[in-house]
Order: sequence, then structure tokens, then C-alpha cells
Amino acid sequence: FMECSCLQAVVSTQSTGERIKLEKFMMYSKGLVQHKEAAAKRADNAYEMSKPMARHNDDKDLNDLLKGRGRQDDPMNKFTEKKKKKKTKKSKKKKKKKSKKRKKKYDSDSSDSSDSSDSGGDYSGPPAPPNRFGILPGPKWDGVDRSNGYEKLLFMKQAEKLAMKQESYKYSTAYDL
Repeated sequence: FMECSCLQAVVSTQSTGERIKLEKFMMYSKGLVQHKEAAAKRADNAYEMSKPMARHNDDKDLNDLLKGRGRQDDPMNKFTEKKKKKKTKKSKKKKKKKSKKRKKKYDSDSSDSSDSSDSGGDYSGPPAPPNRFGILPGPKWDGVDRSNGYEKLLFMKQAEKLAMKQESYKYSTAYDL
């Protein structure tokens, strides 16, 4: 507070040219990034204040905020993290193309290869039996079908119905000469 009152006193006694110089000096003394962050925060606060106090189920901003939050024990976190990583990789590629920064002389290949085995990938064993939902097995599945046979029976009945339907259609459309 003391700095602001001193600054106002100095600015009120100086000419316009000196005021502009002083304002630029104050802006560059804090840093451009901090000024940009403060401006973005002010704009965000103004946007939030323009919204109504009561928030409903159909509020898009609230839904996006809640979807964006990461929960510690959520099993879907690794999939949402992958999406975020892909988005950041795309934005980094765009930035690299625009700025044409120098490449580093060293690579950290060891850190990239260790993440691939734990973080996911596709199942690479024998083909998995089909299921009702079309879900593919994860990378850590051992290939053993531990189901009670319900889905196998379901697919057999569906195939029988389809075969019966096709056979009855052929029988009903066939004609003798």
C-alpha cells in the first residue's frame, strides 16, 4: 500500500512522457509473464462474476470444471492422462514448428522406454474371445478366459437366430419351376 501511494504522488507531479516511462518501468520490473497471468486471472474472474450465483445441471462451465478434476483413486485417470499428454504433445509440436528452437544435444531415451511397459498399450497375445461390449483386453491380460460361459452362449444363440432367419428367408423366397 505504501508503494502505491508513493507511486501516485510521483505520477501526479510528473509530465505525461515521464509517466509513460515510469509505467513501462513498473511493468517490466515485475515481469511480462506475471502481467499476462494477472490479466488472464482478472478476465477469468470477470467472466465468473458475470455468471449467475445458482448453478444448474446444464451449466457447461461447471460440467467442464468437474470433468477436468482428477481424482486420486479413479481407475480412468491413466486414460485421461494419455489424452492430456497427446494434446500437450500436439501443442508442443506446433510451438516447435513456429519457433524453430534448437535441438538438445542429448536424448533421454531410457525414461521414455520404461513408461511404455507400465502405462498401457495393446494386448499382444492370442486373439481374445468376443464380448457383448466390444472391449479389447488390456496389456496385462494373460490370455486365460475366466468367464462362466454366458457370453459364449449368448453369441451362439445370436448366430443360431441369424442362421434361422436367413434360412427361413431363403425358403420363403425360393420358388419351383
